[in-house]
Amino acid sequence: MSDSEPKRQAEAGASRLAQEACRTCGKAVTEKSKAYPFCSERCRMGDLGKWFSGEYTISRPLETRDIEDGD
Repeated sequence: MSDSEPKRQAEAGASRLAQEACRTCGKAVTEKSKAYPFCSERCRMGDLGKWFSGEYTISRPLETRDIEDGD
């Protein structure tokens, strides 16, 4: 591994973080955001509202093995 390889890997990781998009509005967001994976508290609460209203649902009933896996 060359001396520049770790630097290149770190830059690639930072680039991936910068390119991540808010799950609600699509704006750029990083893991350092207080509302991650959302860009703001407003987007975070909007997403939560969709769960409460039934707009989002789980595709199938949960089974014991889903809970036991933990992954």
